[in-house]
Amino acid sequence: MNKLILCEGKTDAILLSYYLERTCGWTHRNAPKSLAIKADESKGESAYWYRKDNESLLICGVGGKNNFGSFFKEKILPTMVDSSAFSKIVVVTDRDDKEEQSILDSFRSLLWPVITRIKNDTWIPNSYENSYKQEMFVDFLLIIIPTDKEGALESLLLDAISENEYDKAIVKRSMAYVDEIQPVADRYIHKKRLKLKACLGVTWAIQYPEKIFSFIDDQIRSVRWEESQVLAQCFQQLRNI
Repeated sequence: MNKLILCEGKTDAILLSYYLERTCGWTHRNAPKSLAIKADESKGESAYWYRKDNESLLICGVGGKNNFGSFFKEKILPTMVDSSAFSKIVVVTDRDDKEEQSILDSFRSLLWPVITRIKNDTWIPNSYENSYKQEMFVDFLLIIIPTDKEGALESLLLDAISENEYDKAIVKRSMAYVDEIQPVADRYIHKKRLKLKACLGVTWAIQYPEKIFSFIDDQIRSVRWEESQVLAQCFQQLRNI
């Protein structure tokens, strides 16, 4: 069976693929010829396939937090209506400063008519009608990051890094530095989400100075995220995909 994960961007997709590879044994594979879902890299999209036993998993970065709806309707919905392509669908999204109920309502609208029942961090069975007027079924999981406070993926990674007391001190000083420089760097980090990215960037620059010019996937793969209790708690349900 085919499974699907939709996330905001390429960084999220890289982290999820790394984590599921290390914790669940999913390995990279070529896209099946029978299911061609093409990502537009010029829009920041990504689409990579993985295999475990006889099952396949597609992890897609949709090119930004505002693109879930268009990506789903243009590239996923036709495959669901015509061929019931996926038996499980997961959406991983940043909480930012939104209320949980607002996020749930938004995704009910964005993923309609396939997904109409949603609960945060819980697998929920959904049913929909395909192009042959048959009732089809798909399990759906929404993961809002972080689970218990405002923030984004960067918040989760900073919390995971802070599990180590030595690195926790680096994270605190990095955040203090970004707070201090923000007034004179307002052109670049005038939003909360940009400050978070800057905090993570400063932390990584200190931890891995020799990799500062590496691609983001090299940075992510430098950390043993599979050992993090913070990520284990956040992605507990995801491991059941």
